[in-house]
Amino acid sequence: MMAIFGAIIPRFALLVGWYNDPGFWTNVYSSPFLFLLGFIFLPWTTLIYGLAAPNGMTIVNWIFLLFGLLIDLGTWGIGFFAARKQTSYYRGT
Repeated sequence: MMAIFGAIIPRFALLVGWYNDPGFWTNVYSSPFLFLLGFIFLPWTTLIYGLAAPNGMTIVNWIFLLFGLLIDLGTWGIGFFAARKQTSYYRGT
C-alpha cells in the first residue's frame, strides 16, 4: 500500500504543479521531454529538483536531490526483488 502511494503522490504533485503553471516547469527543465522522462522514470527526483532549482542548487538542495534519487532507485529495486521467483535452496538433511 505504501509503495502505491509512493509511486502516485509525486506524479500527482507534478501534474497539479504543471497544470497550475506549465511555464514554470518548462523553464526549470528547458524541455517538456525532460519533464516527461522525469515524470515517468524518476518522479521524486523530478519533483525535488523542480522545487529546489529555482532558488539555486546549494549543498542542502543537492542532499535533498540525492534523497529523492535514492527513493526512486528504491522504488525500482523493490519492483525488481518482488518480481523474482521465490526459491528455496534448503536441502533438508
